[in-house]
Amino acid sequence: MASKTAWSPEALKRSLKIKASAVKRLVKDKAVYMTELKEQQQRIENMRAQQGVHEADIRKQNEVLEETLQMIPHIERRIKDSTKDLENLLLTVKVELGSSQEFADAKAAIQEAKNALPEDTTAAEAEDDAATADVVA
Repeated sequence: MASKTAWSPEALKRSLKIKASAVKRLVKDKAVYMTELKEQQQRIENMRAQQGVHEADIRKQNEVLEETLQMIPHIERRIKDSTKDLENLLLTVKVELGSSQEFADAKAAIQEAKNALPEDTTAAEAEDDAATADVVA
C-alpha cells in the first residue's frame, strides 16, 4: 500500500516522538502549576493567620496566586492543541507505524493529556474526538 505521506518511516517515528514528548512536557508543566497553586494558597492562608504580617505582603502573594491561576487555562489550551496535533499525526501514520513503539507511546501521551484536562473540557470535545478515537484505537 502506498504511504499517505512523503516522509520516510524513520522521519515519521521521529515526528511522533517529538510531538508525544511535547504533550508529556505540557502535562508535567500543568502538574507543576497545580502544585504551585496549592502551595501559594497555603502560603497566603498562613500569612493571614500570622500576627504582624503586612497587608502589602499578602497582596503581593495574591498577585503571585493570580498569575498562577492565569497560567492554568493557558497550559490547558496548549495541551489541547498539542494533543489534537498529535492525534492528527497518528491518523496520518496509522497504516505505516500502527504497530511501532512510537505509535504506542504517542497514544499513551494522548491518554495522559486527556487525564490532565478538566472533565468539562474533555466532555465538550467528546463528540469531536469520537471519530479520532475510533481511527486511532
